[in-house]
Amino acid sequence: MLARLAHTVMRRRWLVIATWVALTAFGGFSAVQVSDRWLEEFSIPGFSAYEANQRVVETFGNGELAPFVAVLRSERGDVTKVAGVERAIERAVAQNPGSRSSSFFSTGDDVYVSKDRRVTFAEIYPAGQAGFELVPTIDPTRKALEAAAPDGVQTFLTGQDPLFQASAEGSTQGPSVLAETAIGGLGALVILLFTFGTLPAIAIPLVIAVASIFNTFSLIWLLTYITDVSLIVQFLVALVGLGVAIDYALLMIFRFREELRHGNDLEHS
Repeated sequence: MLARLAHTVMRRRWLVIATWVALTAFGGFSAVQVSDRWLEEFSIPGFSAYEANQRVVETFGNGELAPFVAVLRSERGDVTKVAGVERAIERAVAQNPGSRSSSFFSTGDDVYVSKDRRVTFAEIYPAGQAGFELVPTIDPTRKALEAAAPDGVQTFLTGQDPLFQASAEGSTQGPSVLAETAIGGLGALVILLFTFGTLPAIAIPLVIAVASIFNTFSLIWLLTYITDVSLIVQFLVALVGLGVAIDYALLMIFRFREELRHGNDLEHS
């Protein structure tokens, strides 16, 4: 059956090539469209951590998101005795509707205060579900905390999302998936060039990789209308698509050359 299929493809090679070119071009369009349809959540229903988070959210209305940590440092003694510190924390909390907070002022617990009592912190749990995007209230919370702090008190806002934001602002934006795939393809091109030494031989694996990746995005785009597809899938498509396509192409090239060495003509090979 495979031999019959191969002969059919050979007889209609230009039609097959045109079809693959058209499908790959459509795949490029699909890759752009699917970028707005990824599921941007970490949640894994059924796992104990997920179920615990859902119960916390149902009970308190928040708690799934990592908390902001508002830190205040006094330059003039016990920070808990400085007028205006509690108000600054309240202003920061107010920037997060539906949030839950805890601090020395709400609990009376010294665990929120440093040993020298110059530093205190408060935890602010924003409402909402965890996702791949940063919590949008980071900057308003930071500005409110700083604006309401009394003289002689330094303020800082830390936590998972503020640290991610600072990391992103301190460096250039990372490359896109397509750019990363292109970089990987360039590395593969160099290796294939050393292996085969001819451009046609090294072009075939890369062409198959491009067609495979873009056509997979077409299928995923259609799949997103049936079920949710995680954002992480796009990285797997690029990684697996590039590797498997090149391996499969190399297998075909080696078998083709082997048949030629056995004295078969081009079409039979």
